[in-house]
Amino acid sequence: MSKSKTFTPTRRAVLVASVFVGGVSLALPVFATGRIAKDGATGAAIRGYDTTAYFVKNAATRGSEVFAVNWRGATWRFASQEDADLFSANPEGYAPQFGGYCTRAASFKKLVPADPEVWRIYDHKLYMFAQPVGGKKFEQGQDAMIKKAKAFWATLD
Repeated sequence: MSKSKTFTPTRRAVLVASVFVGGVSLALPVFATGRIAKDGATGAAIRGYDTTAYFVKNAATRGSEVFAVNWRGATWRFASQEDADLFSANPEGYAPQFGGYCTRAASFKKLVPADPEVWRIYDHKLYMFAQPVGGKKFEQGQDAMIKKAKAFWATLD
């Protein structure tokens, strides 16, 4: 597994971004940067897990190479053709927020690939975390964590 580099924006970059983006950044989709957490060896998004299964099965489920969809420069794997079709019809509705990176880490201005086994659905959106503590902290203040993570996400290119 390849290691992800952490991006720490400069003060100037944050100021420039805030001038252009302003308060609108919180309303933009979290896919604005096009960053997707991918497996280094296979290029599979979210380590090959089926992102629709979190919604329809309420479970973390491994996808198959047989049922794959390419979207935003990553291969998304699914457990069935039906799941792949659901994703294809509405990828932004099923894909994890912050490209499958840890929501809690993003709230601390860090990019850390999430563990697909640690997740929460909140307000009809999938949030993933690198460790179980991330999900527990999320439950204690979802909106605040999401706001901080979105602000950091908006600074990324």
